[in-house]
Formats: sequence, structure tokens, C-alpha cells
Amino acid sequence: MTADTSVLAVITDLLFESRVREQTQALGYAFAAVETTDAVRDALAATPSLVVLDLHVTGVEWPEVVSMAKEAGVPVLAFGRHTAVDLLRAARDAGCDRVVPRSTLVEEMPQLIQQLIGTGSWRLFLSNVRLPSSSRR
Repeated sequence: MTADTSVLAVITDLLFESRVREQTQALGYAFAAVETTDAVRDALAATPSLVVLDLHVTGVEWPEVVSMAKEAGVPVLAFGRHTAVDLLRAARDAGCDRVVPRSTLVEEMPQLIQQLIGTGSWRLFLSNVRLPSSSRR
């Protein structure tokens, strides 16, 4: 973990946001929450280590959030109601790195956050690696 490791939450449920905040900070990561598409765009400019996305969030189009995060190279942990099977499937298809029912997020939040932050770090590292060009003779 580095000092600049942060989690960006796109969650409008204040009670659940506080739960994510507590878990994130207990792991030693910085935390920020946003509620609008413009705020997501601004926050992604700082390149957080992970986006935690409520698929039922109001005021934000979640597919746009996923697209912006993927463009920025930031992994996305999305969650939704277990009864919203089609929505969870659509989030997987849209490119979220992990999609889980809300109950799974509650039960496994620290592990999921750490796994995905590790994944994002490797992606960022690998995206910056330049391999020497080989020349055939």
C-alpha cells in the first residue's frame, strides 16, 4: 500500500457509504465519495486505486462511470441487489472487474477491496512498462 492509495465510492445511500468508508479507512486507504457524473470525472483525474460503484445509484449513469474508470485504468467493484440479476450481468458485460450482490460486498468487503487494489496496481505498472523493441535481421 502506498500513501496515494485511494478508493472512490459512487454511492448515494449515506448509511452504506459510511460502512464502505469505515472499511476502506480501516485498511489504511484514503476514501472519497461522489454523487454526480461531473464529480466522478473530476475524481478520476486524480487516478484513484479503485472505484466502488452502487449500480442503483441515482443521479449518475453507471455505464458512463464504468467507461470513464476503464479509460483511466481504474478497476471497478460494482454491487447491486441480489434480485437484480440482469443488472448485475449487464455490469459484468460493461467491464466491471468484480460485480457482487450487496450482501457479498458487506461480508467480503476488505478482501474484495484489497484484491482489486492489487489488480489495479499491476495494471498501472504494466501499462507503464516499455519493452525494448526487437529488431529482426
